[in-house]
Amino acid sequence: MASPKTVWYFSVLLVFCCSLEKQDCTGTPNVTSEESPTDGSQVPSREKREELSFGDHKDLRNVIVSTMAATFYEKVGEVQVDVYDIPLEILQYLKSRVKDLTYPILISSVLNVTDINITTECSSDPSGFRCRCEDQYSWSCDQCSSNGSCDEIVDGKICGCLNDYPSDGKFCQPITNLTACPSPTTTAEPSTISGRIIEIELDMTDISATLIDVLRASVSGLTYPVLISNKLNVTDVNFTTACYPNNTCRCEDQYGWSCDQCVSYGSCDNITDDSCRCIKAIPPYGPFCQPITNLKACTTPSPTPAKNSTERSTTTMTPSSTTSIPTTKQSTASPANPTTPSEKTLNLQFTMAIPYDSNYNDENNAVFKDIDQTIKVIYKRNMQGFISAKLNSLKSGSVIADFTVMTTNVNNVEIAKSKEDIVSTLGEKYKIGFTCVNDPIFGNGQLNEKVVVDCKSDEVGQKTAICQKNGSFSDRVDNCVLKEIENLFSLSLALVGTDLPGFLESLRNSTLNLQGRIVASPATISTIVSILKNVANVSQSTPINKPLMKNILETAGVLTSNEAKTSWVDLNKNLTKNESSAFLGTIETISNFLTDDFFDIETQGINLNKTTVNNLVNNLFNLNSSVLIDIPASEASFNSITIITFDSLNNVLPARNSSSLNNIVNTINGKVVLVKVNGTIKNVNFSFDVLDKTLANPQCVFWNFNLFGGLGGWDDKGCELQSDKNGTVTCHCNHLTSFSILMSPFIPRVLRVALDFITYIGVGISMGCLVVCLIIEMLVWKAVTGNNTSYMRHVSIVNIAFSLLIADIWFIIGAAISDNEKKDLPACSTATFFIHFFYLALFFWMLVSGLLLLYRTVMVFSHMSKAAMLAISFSLGYGAPLIIAVITIAVTAPGKQYIRENDGVCWLNWTESRALLAFVIPALTIVVINLLILIVVLFKMLRRGVGDVTQPDERNALVVIARCLAILTPFFGTTWGLGVGTMTTPNNLGIHIVFAIFNSLQGLFILVFGTLLDKKIREALTGRSHVSSNRTRTTSAATSSSSGLGFFRIRRRNVFNVSAAPTSSTTGASETFINT
Repeated sequence: MASPKTVWYFSVLLVFCCSLEKQDCTGTPNVTSEESPTDGSQVPSREKREELSFGDHKDLRNVIVSTMAATFYEKVGEVQVDVYDIPLEILQYLKSRVKDLTYPILISSVLNVTDINITTECSSDPSGFRCRCEDQYSWSCDQCSSNGSCDEIVDGKICGCLNDYPSDGKFCQPITNLTACPSPTTTAEPSTISGRIIEIELDMTDISATLIDVLRASVSGLTYPVLISNKLNVTDVNFTTACYPNNTCRCEDQYGWSCDQCVSYGSCDNITDDSCRCIKAIPPYGPFCQPITNLKACTTPSPTPAKNSTERSTTTMTPSSTTSIPTTKQSTASPANPTTPSEKTLNLQFTMAIPYDSNYNDENNAVFKDIDQTIKVIYKRNMQGFISAKLNSLKSGSVIADFTVMTTNVNNVEIAKSKEDIVSTLGEKYKIGFTCVNDPIFGNGQLNEKVVVDCKSDEVGQKTAICQKNGSFSDRVDNCVLKEIENLFSLSLALVGTDLPGFLESLRNSTLNLQGRIVASPATISTIVSILKNVANVSQSTPINKPLMKNILETAGVLTSNEAKTSWVDLNKNLTKNESSAFLGTIETISNFLTDDFFDIETQGINLNKTTVNNLVNNLFNLNSSVLIDIPASEASFNSITIITFDSLNNVLPARNSSSLNNIVNTINGKVVLVKVNGTIKNVNFSFDVLDKTLANPQCVFWNFNLFGGLGGWDDKGCELQSDKNGTVTCHCNHLTSFSILMSPFIPRVLRVALDFITYIGVGISMGCLVVCLIIEMLVWKAVTGNNTSYMRHVSIVNIAFSLLIADIWFIIGAAISDNEKKDLPACSTATFFIHFFYLALFFWMLVSGLLLLYRTVMVFSHMSKAAMLAISFSLGYGAPLIIAVITIAVTAPGKQYIRENDGVCWLNWTESRALLAFVIPALTIVVINLLILIVVLFKMLRRGVGDVTQPDERNALVVIARCLAILTPFFGTTWGLGVGTMTTPNNLGIHIVFAIFNSLQGLFILVFGTLLDKKIREALTGRSHVSSNRTRTTSAATSSSSGLGFFRIRRRNVFNVSAAPTSSTTGASETFINT
C-alpha cells in the first residue's frame, strides 16, 4: 500500500492538474511594442487594462534585440503581445520553438536578433488579475511592494507574481539584474514564517464516491507539516464544502456559510445566530464554507412596530412567453422605517434549435450543467440586485430552457443585456439565435418571445411586444404614463374638497401643455380617466361651481379630440376594461353635483348649459343648431335642466349596440347630448343633424352603462324613430340620459331604385313561371301519376311551386308595407310570418323529394302505401315549417324583436334577436341533407343501375327527382346563402344584386327542371303518351340506357332486365342477368 506521503503528492498532483485544465483566463486582443536603451532608462508607463475572455492567454513578452554595424550597439526591446484568441497548445508550441531557435538571427545587413526570452504572463482568473514571471525572471522589490505580491518575496528583493498590472510599465527582469531592497533602519528582526490559506475547487462528478472517501481519509490521516520544498510546508489540509447535483452545497464539520450567503442563496437548514450549514446554490466565484470561529454574527434589523417587519416579501412574475414584468400603480407612500428589499422572481426562458433529449433534464447531464452555470455567471455579472439563478428544466419544442432569476431590482436593460450574452456565449454551441433583430424599441427577441422594455425617462411603466415569425414585433402594448400625470394621479388618491381648485387648475394646465403626448398615449388617457373618477367622488361632498367645471371640461375636451381617436380605439379593444364608458359616467356623475347657479360654459369640443324651465309652455333648447330638444310643458315637473353637448364623443365611445358587442357596421352619426334634470320626465323629443349624409338606417339610442356586464353600449329601449328627413333625424324617448343616433352605410338611392326594379321584375317572372308550372301539372296529372313514385314526385313539385308562389305574393305585400312612410308594424309582422312559413315549406318539400328518392333507391323491397306517404309528406312539408314559424314569432314578438324595424324591410330581425336564424339554419341544413342523399343515391345507382330494381315509369320519376335535387338544391342554397350575406354586409352592393337575380330565377328553375325536362310531361302535352296497362311479363334489353341517371349514363355489356308487371298496389319484382 502506498505511503501517506505518496498519496498526498498524488492528491496534490490531481488537484493541480484539474485546476490547470479548467482555469479561466481573460484578456483583450492587443499588441504593443516598446524599445528600451541599454542604459536602463525608464520605459513610459502603460495604462492598466481590464480584460475578460474564456481561455488561457499570455499578453506580455520581452524580446532582446541587438543591432550590428561598424560599431556595435545593443538595445533591449520589450514587446507586448495580446494572444487572446490563440489556443494554449499553440502558445506552448511557440514557446518551445522560441527556445530552440539558433542565434543570432539575421534581420538585415545591419540588424541581428541575438536572443529572445519570454519574461511575463498576465492573465485574470476568478480570484483576480495576476502577472507572473517566467523562469529566471522576477519582479523588483519596489514593484512587489507597490503592486502587491501574490507569492512570497524571496531573498528580500524579488517576487514572481504581482496582484496587478505593473504601474510603472516595467515587466519582469532577469533575476541577476535585480538589487536587494534597502535595509530598514530599525534593528533587524529574526525571519518570520508566514502562512497562507488556499482554496481549491475540484470537480468530482466523474469520480466514484469510494475514491472520494479514500482521499478524505488519506488527507485526514496525514502527519503535518508536509514538506514541499525547503521554503514551503503544508501545515494542514481540510475538506470544507461538498456541492451536490441537486444544486445544494453543504459544509463539513466545523465549517459554515456566512449569514449573507445563507440569505442570498437560500438556506436548506435552520439558520443559527451566525451561519447555516447548507445553501440552495453553488457560489459561482466563492467564497466557500469558512471556519465557524471566523464567521461574524448576522446583523440584527432595527425593531419596527410593523408586524413581521423582518420577513422578506417575495413577488413572483410569470410571463406568458419569456419576459413579462407587470406594471403596478403605487397608491401608498413608502413606510418611514427601512425594510428588507423585496425579492422578485423572474421566470424566463430561451429556445435552442437542437433535438430534444429527455436526458437533458438530468442535473448531472453535461448540457444541463453547462447551461445552468452559464445562466448563473451571466445574470450575476449583469444584474445589480442579483440574488440567484437556476435552470429549472429543459423541455421539448425544439429545446426550451426554463430558468428562474431572483433579484432585488428588476431592470429590463440588464435583462436584455443578459439575454444577448446568453446568445453570444451559448448561441453557436446550442443554436440559439434571435428571430427579431435590432428593433428600434424592443431590440432583439426570439420567436414568440414577449419582450419588455422600459419607458422614456419622463414616463413610468413598460412597453411589451411579441416577436413574430416574419422577424417583426407585433401585439405591441404601451403602458407608459407621463410622470407628471402619474404624480397628479397619486395626489388625487388623497384629494379633499378644499384642494379641488388648485388640483383641477394643475390638471387642466398639464393636460393642455402635454396634449400632443397625451392623445397619443392610451395609458396616459386611462390615467386621466382615473383622476376624473377620483374628482367625481370628491364632488359628491363638494359642489362644483363654474370655474371648477370649466377646468374639468377643458381637460375632458383634450381626451375627446380627433387626435385621441386612435388611442381610444386601442382602449376599446380591451373588453375587460370600460375606460370609454367610465369617462362618460364620470362626466354624468359630476353634472349631478353642480352648484345652484345657472351658467353656460363653452370649451373646445364640449358645451354645458344649465338653465331654468318654464312649466307653462313647451321648452325648446337649440344647441348650436345641431341638436334640438323639445320638452312639452306637461312634462316640466322640474325647475332646472343641465345639458352637455359633446361635439366629438364618437371618437371615444364605440358604436356597439345591444345586439352586437363587435358591431362594425354602425356609426355614431350625430352629436352626443347629455341631459339631466332635478326631477323626472317621460316625454322628450330630440332632433339631431346628421354628420355624415352618406349613411342611412338611423337608430335612436342612449348609452346603457349596464350592457355587456358593465362594459356599456348603445341601447334603443324607450326610444323610437320619429322621422328622417332632409338630414335631420327626430327621436322620441321616455327617459333622460346620454343620447345620440347610430347609422350604417347604405346603397345610393339610384342604385337602390335599380335594385328594386330587378327584384320586382324578377319576382314577377318567377311568379309567372310558377303559375305555368301549376297549370301544366293540372293538365297532365292523370297521365303522369301512374305509380306511387311518380305520384309522390308530382305532389312534391306541385307543393314546392305552390309554396314559392305564395311566399312571393307575401313578399310583394311586405314590400308595399315597407314603402309606406310610417310602417304598419302589425301588417309587417303578418307578412313576415307568412313569408317565413312558405319559404320554409319550400325547403321542407325539397326535403320530402330527397327522402322519397332515398327511400325508393335504398329500401328496394319496402312498399309504403300512398296514404302513408302523403301523411308523412304533408306533416313534414307544412307541419315542421308551421311549428318553427310559430315558435319564432312567439319568442321574439313580445320584445318587439320579430321584424327589422330600423331599415323598413318586412323580414325577420337580425341585429337584436337573430330571429333570421330560424330560417337560415333549417334551410341550409336541408341543403346539406339533400346533397348527402344525392351522394348516396349516385353511389347506389352507379353500382347496380336504377333499372335493376324499378319499372320504367318509376325509373323515369326517380331520374327526374334526382335531376331536380342535383340542380335546385345547390341553387336554393346559394340563393339564401347570399340572402344571409345581405344581412351581415348590408352595404355590399354586389351581394344585393346577385341575390336579387338568383331570387328572381327560382320559379323559372322549378318550371324548367321540375316540369319541362320531364319526358313523360312533354309526351302528355303533345298527345303522344301511351300509358301501358299491360300486365304480361316483359323483357327489355338495356345495353346502353338502363343504368344510372339520365345525365350520368354508363354503358354496360349484355345486361338483361326481366321484371313482372306491377299489380294495383305494388311495383313488380325484377331480376337481372349479366352475361360476361
